[in-house]
Amino acid sequence: MSTGWLARYPFGLTDTDPLGAIIRRVAHLEGPSRISADDFIAGCHRAIVALATAVDDLQARAPDRQALRDAEERGMFSVDGEAELLSWFAHLLTVRSDLWEVVGDASGAVGDDVRRVVGTQEWRCFLIGYTAACLIVRIDRLLLEEVACGSLTQRKLNEGSVLHRIPRKQYTEIFESFTDPAKARMMEQAMRFAGRHRGLLDGMRDDPLVGDLAIRLPAREQVLDPSRRRYLGLLADFVVHAFRRRGASARQQTVFAALEAGGRFASELRDHWTPPRITDQLRARIDDLLEPGDVLITRHDRAFTNLFLPGYWPHAALYVGSETDRKAMGVHLDPERAARWSGDRRVLEALKDGVLYRPLETTLAVDAVAVIRPRLDPADIARALERVSQHEGKLYNFDFDFFRSDRLVCTEVVYRAYDGIGAVEIPVRERSGRPTISAEDLLDLAVASRGFEPVAVCGGPTCPDRLVDGEQAREAILRENRCERCPRSP
Repeated sequence: MSTGWLARYPFGLTDTDPLGAIIRRVAHLEGPSRISADDFIAGCHRAIVALATAVDDLQARAPDRQALRDAEERGMFSVDGEAELLSWFAHLLTVRSDLWEVVGDASGAVGDDVRRVVGTQEWRCFLIGYTAACLIVRIDRLLLEEVACGSLTQRKLNEGSVLHRIPRKQYTEIFESFTDPAKARMMEQAMRFAGRHRGLLDGMRDDPLVGDLAIRLPAREQVLDPSRRRYLGLLADFVVHAFRRRGASARQQTVFAALEAGGRFASELRDHWTPPRITDQLRARIDDLLEPGDVLITRHDRAFTNLFLPGYWPHAALYVGSETDRKAMGVHLDPERAARWSGDRRVLEALKDGVLYRPLETTLAVDAVAVIRPRLDPADIARALERVSQHEGKLYNFDFDFFRSDRLVCTEVVYRAYDGIGAVEIPVRERSGRPTISAEDLLDLAVASRGFEPVAVCGGPTCPDRLVDGEQAREAILRENRCERCPRSP
């Protein structure tokens, strides 16, 4: 029997026996190291009071409905909006899991059979378990009926998050649990049992251990809806949801596999023998002017993927700086990521092998590069670098779908670093029915001084063998973005 919630709501339990067995054998326990029935009940009571407060907090901090509707209309969440939703959902999952453990332990104390609820301790256990069940129904309804009303939100919650320790398909699991016929029958039996013994439960309001739970029970029972019509409606909704998700998942996996195979093949098709225009001398000059947080927009003239990406500039990477820079900025990382952000690895870049810290020399082995700089103070840049580093190690998204955050494309690294930091807003555009940002979208923001500023350009059609900076860089980007004769293919 799981008792993980005891660690989060401790009350001095020293006996390691399963709690249900402890209650059944309590009359035979002796000695100061043993837990009494009253101690067990008191501990369960403190846990349920703490969990009820947590449920109130979930209700109060639920994501704003208008913000969710706005995201549904846009077709994707903002970086901050997604983080807020997932953080809230992670808290809900923790509270929900703890409530289920309380239900299990309280019901185990009476042998999982309401017919054994006869004495004072058994009635106290029933009241605790029934209260926990009411709280579970409350947060499930909050999720299903108030938060995850749109398909976009449902997809995001099903996506999972390593950062927030959310497994995949948790929304569907809750929906399935809420409409499970066996659980519905058990809840209905508990409601009928409580109804038949309403007078006894009301009489427990003066109980020294659980009296407050009896007082609040009628209000907490209001979330229970015994309507069979409503239950059948929810069950039908779940069947539709499950069918749609299975179909979408199968289609997505098939399409993604094809795109990944094609993307990997296309990324390898380039001229590997002609030296890039950015020479060692030019790389050294670029290195000298770079600051942590700068964005590198690059181009390989002979890359086959240029045919499929908009504009002259197809790729973006984020210069994060050296290990010394990271420590000076106060960027906090877990030890594993900190170890990978070291040595010559000064760029966070999404390529076919994933989102990884890479050597600057590798990123600048290109034919053209533009450098743009966020218009943020050092503290905001440090915050952005710390935030985006949580995505290091993820896979590359060959589907080019900004909705997913478990796989990233190159420009999404920049988006997830800076969008919503300070005054920076990076608008997402729909292309081929998907929300995306191109590298040239980022350059357009810099030219317009909207969150970014041009720093330098090197290797483009207007400066093929030299580096220009300042206003000359702005003019070079403008000309290259609008040049109809710019080479688009090898």
